[in-house]
Amino acid sequence: MQRDQLQEAILKLYADEHAALGEDGALRQLETARRWDLSPLLRAGGVVVFPHAGVEDCGHQIAAAVHAALDSGADTVLVVSVLHAFTEEMEQARRRVAAGGAPSAERHWGIQGPGLDRGEEWASDHALMSWRFFWDIETRRRGIVGPRVIERFPYLAGGKPEELPGIAELIEIARNAVIVSTADPFHHGIGYGDAPEDSLPPDERGLARAHERISEGMALLGRGDYWGTTSIV
Repeated sequence: MQRDQLQEAILKLYADEHAALGEDGALRQLETARRWDLSPLLRAGGVVVFPHAGVEDCGHQIAAAVHAALDSGADTVLVVSVLHAFTEEMEQARRRVAAGGAPSAERHWGIQGPGLDRGEEWASDHALMSWRFFWDIETRRRGIVGPRVIERFPYLAGGKPEELPGIAELIEIARNAVIVSTADPFHHGIGYGDAPEDSLPPDERGLARAHERISEGMALLGRGDYWGTTSIV
């Protein structure tokens, strides 16, 4: 499948999942998310990170981030998202940077987002679709407009985010905002380049592998070692 076809398929998948869940299902996920109150963490300067995976399994985690942002009392919410490589040019740039190449040599190097002029790839990315879905439903349920939401999509940090074009603006926004972000803590399978014999189903072995890799990532965050791997781009 070509990358543009893959992107269309993923966008349809997300839209179909949201339609299947419906507003009633979304409200149930939002209610389930009340098990956690993460707003004090945001008020203290922490960051809430949510997955951009299927809403049936992970919707309550995304909803918890929505509640945290709305309950924080902040006037501005900064959402820092990944940006997926859905063009061959972006994918080859990602590979070159992961192999040690200079991010500054790549056309897509920098931070994208609404109101910026560094590219429009962010507009068709799926990473924040479920965040926007739950945000819209919860603000309507509360009968509020909600705080200002600013979305930003860094690409090709290459371990040196301080050099990204647009980082000064991002830092300035962050001074007076609460911050949420999205990531997939575990990628695995043929679609991510694993050999068929190394691609595990979600059984005991597969779940053990997922737990191991996610725990490694959490340990990096716990140490503050955010650039501990060259694969982060």
